[in-house]
Amino acid sequence: MINYSKYPIHNQTDKSPDYDALVQLCKDQIRRQGFVCLKSFLESSFVDHLISSVLDLEKQGVGFYSTERHNIFLEENSSTPTEEHSNISSHPRNIQLKSSKILINAKDLSSHATDLDNLFQSRALLHFISDVLEMKLYTSTDECGKYYANIFHEGDGLNWHFDRSEFSISLILQPAEEGGMFQFVPNSREMVEGWSEMPLDMNDFTASLGTSQRSKLMVLQEPELASGDLYLFRGQKSLHRVSEVVKGKRINVILTFNTETDVVLNKYTLKKFFGVEGS
Repeated sequence: MINYSKYPIHNQTDKSPDYDALVQLCKDQIRRQGFVCLKSFLESSFVDHLISSVLDLEKQGVGFYSTERHNIFLEENSSTPTEEHSNISSHPRNIQLKSSKILINAKDLSSHATDLDNLFQSRALLHFISDVLEMKLYTSTDECGKYYANIFHEGDGLNWHFDRSEFSISLILQPAEEGGMFQFVPNSREMVEGWSEMPLDMNDFTASLGTSQRSKLMVLQEPELASGDLYLFRGQKSLHRVSEVVKGKRINVILTFNTETDVVLNKYTLKKFFGVEGS
């Protein structure tokens, strides 16, 4: 499953120099840029198996089409703008953006992609991510949300936002042929919170990043996606999006790790994002 020849994350007990060097490299990158990309982290045969499993489930009608309107802080549409900024319709808290995608939850995935569950439960992977993020992590115990697949068809995308969770872990299975890019501005939350107007055009957006010495570090990033890549991302601090898919289909899997044990999703989240009635 994991490309151990390139990423020796299984050599943790001996604290091998290769493992320590890899962890340090990842720590440095995430501190500097807010994300880590491990190219070809998964073996190609495993990626092919996961893609086939996801597409088979989709053909059977499995999955929930999630569409929502939100601002960049993932606050939902309101009938009236926030009181503080009610006179500024283009304020970031008042601009409503559209996101859409298909989600296939872990409960459905596990029956077709048993190796994905094995990957998720891997102690080596858990310890490696904990070491890189420098925090004690636990695998999610939520039967639907512990991991899930996102499928973006043409016209789908995940609009500009900051995550509510501190970090995310994403496995790229299939990039779109055109569009569906992962775009983000590192460590931009403080700057964006000071905006009085939300730019929607990409040229205006880039210009709004400014020219100060501090903002020069906040250049719009667009890493090239490839099948089998793993991304660790601090999305709570960095404005980001998945741009609209123009051609083809984009597929990725999200792995959920928490800083507390036995974390499960509430009824509202299960219904809203997975179309599942919570017990």
